[in-house]
Amino acid sequence: MLRHATNATLLLALATACAAGCKQGAFQPPAGQANAATNVWQQQATTLTSQVQDLNRRVGHLDLNNADLHRQLAAAEQQRLKAVEQANLFQQQLQTAAKQLQDTQVARTEADKQVTALQASTRLRGGATITANNSIQQSLSAVSIPGLEIRQDGEVIRIEVPADKLFTPGSAQLTTDGYRLLDEVASAVQRSYPRQRIVVEGHTDDSFAGNATAAHALASQQAGAAFQQLVERGKLPAQQLSVLALGENHPLASNGTAAGKAKNRRVEIVVYPDTIN
Repeated sequence: MLRHATNATLLLALATACAAGCKQGAFQPPAGQANAATNVWQQQATTLTSQVQDLNRRVGHLDLNNADLHRQLAAAEQQRLKAVEQANLFQQQLQTAAKQLQDTQVARTEADKQVTALQASTRLRGGATITANNSIQQSLSAVSIPGLEIRQDGEVIRIEVPADKLFTPGSAQLTTDGYRLLDEVASAVQRSYPRQRIVVEGHTDDSFAGNATAAHALASQQAGAAFQQLVERGKLPAQQLSVLALGENHPLASNGTAAGKAKNRRVEIVVYPDTIN
């Protein structure tokens, strides 16, 4: 379009120059003919000027259209970049979800291994075997030990004995009150759960400052001491009981308070719904 406008401008200039040259040339036509020629040239010049103006208007419109197209292209580019950014974010989220799924699968595999190991441990010493018996849930009301919390947790019954009532603080040395409490637990088990599988769990608070080995060691020692007293003094069959040290992994309350720490320091006598033969 710009090239057409330039050509029109040149034609107008040539026409004007030619008209001027003809007026000043050596051959002077009659006055009437000269006026007529001048009028023709003026008309042509006017036409050319009008065409040039029209071309300039078209060029202006084209410039406006071109600027609008550039704006549209810029907006489209911004949308494309935004779409790319969203796609990258979605890809990152997919990768994170895949990692979480993998971690969950690994954790589940480990949990399955622990369950398998626990199931294997149910074949206790002396060749005793375990059989299912869901009647245990009906026996919860029959257990009552003053000063101890007894609760049903799913299919098991938990007899919670505070470690502070059983042992000298920070040790596995039973106190006089500890002997009495374990005697009462042994009597309750003999009376209500003579054939149920029993697990003695040891729990600590978080006072070991992340030293899981020390926490599990104390939990194991305390659970072992309770096990020994239930078997030797309480006369419970050794094949009916097993020991599990859980350290600080299963708190019942916040370790942020002294009362919470005391709640977490405990030995739990856990009665399972299966029986020994």
